Amino acid sequence: MRSPPAIARWLLPILASLLAAPGCRLLGSATVVHDPLHDEPVAVGSRPVARRTIPLEVLFVRCTADDRQLRESIWEHVDEQAITTERRRALNANGLRAGVVTGQLPAEFAERLVASSEAEPAVDVSGVDPARSRRILQLLPGRHSELVTATRLPSLVLMEQCAGEVRGATFHDATPLLAIEARPAADGRVRLEAVPEIKHGPIEKSWAGEDGMFRLEAGQRRHRMEHLAIDVTLPTGGLLLIGCAGEPATTVGDGLLREHVAGDHGTVRLIAIRPLARSVDPAFADAATGRDDPGE
Repeated sequence: MRSPPAIARWLLPILASLLAAPGCRLLGSATVVHDPLHDEPVAVGSRPVARRTIPLEVLFVRCTADDRQLRESIWEHVDEQAITTERRRALNANGLRAGVVTGQLPAEFAERLVASSEAEPAVDVSGVDPARSRRILQLLPGRHSELVTATRLPSLVLMEQCAGEVRGATFHDATPLLAIEARPAADGRVRLEAVPEIKHGPIEKSWAGEDGMFRLEAGQRRHRMEHLAIDVTLPTGGLLLIGCAGEPATTVGDGLLREHVAGDHGTVRLIAIRPLARSVDPAFADAATGRDDPGE
């Protein structure tokens, strides 16, 4: 009978060939594979695959009082049922409409989207009418980005309806925005969340906790309207459309999307948000080839 050490020496060539095989992964350890997209080795197994950004294109379409018929007819092509009934009611009560577009839009509106997409992306929207701009957002999965929907206002009066109650407030030095967050799905779709927010007041310093540590931040106060969060899953080629609902008033929708120039209450902005590429959850990505799209 051979001794155990002799058996171990006999198995060494087999173990070496298994470890050298492509795509090999050992439980409880990390195997290094080659990423052809970045020409560098990537550790798979004990270490998570590096997260990649999700590119979003944001188009602002300006609609004047003369475009009222077009603005209303657009919603016949929008799937508003992609949002829950309860949330749709809350949005409408606060002067907002939202839905997913997967089919054809009216030709006139589609032409405006094409014209907006051909414009140069806006890097800094401060002092620029965002209704005339196009933005490209590069979002890390699960990390929010700010989408400014109107220039800073000296004061903004809002009547907000929440849980059956109407609350009125005046925000000074106010900047209306949408907090955008994107997460990849396993099938190439993108889950998108947009939450209305108002940044207001003087710049203050505060401590913020993240990743087990605190850091000192400086910024304005935030009024976040979580009850109006728009949460949808966009298929490939789809887009999220957000607009005003109802007549001019002091609703949240008016504060975010209606023109704030004195005497002009008929001009509104429609926001179209669409992913620029398929994005797959890293848990389902093809780590052996470094590709995000299993179909490529």
